[in-house]
Amino acid sequence: MKISVKRLGQPAKIMNVTEMTTVGELLPQISSDSGVESERISLIFNGTPLSDKNRSLKDYSIKSGDRIMVVVKASLTPNFEQILQKYLQASYNTHDAKAITSKFMSLLSKTLDSLSIDDIDRLANAFSESY
Repeated sequence: MKISVKRLGQPAKIMNVTEMTTVGELLPQISSDSGVESERISLIFNGTPLSDKNRSLKDYSIKSGDRIMVVVKASLTPNFEQILQKYLQASYNTHDAKAITSKFMSLLSKTLDSLSIDDIDRLANAFSESY
């Protein structure tokens, strides 16, 4: 069946799906087409949020020709890992940048986990004195 997927300020896009397609299967397709992370996308049909990713379009009574509205939530603040990976991609290919970032985050986590409360207190005092 064909459904229309519409984001505010954007033209509607026709998507071929089945009635058994789940919301969880639909989100990555919309994410890929729109370039927006699926975590930031909310889908609405006839005023009802399609919040259960395990429910099918049939469960929400969506039929061929129906329109689903796409709402994009505000951008999340990038976390350190995302910033590091983006920085590394200037010098490395995407695969290598991901691998380096993953290894770095693992080492950082192990190092931070090994700190005692006294170590953390000394670091906090050192940072507060420098400001």
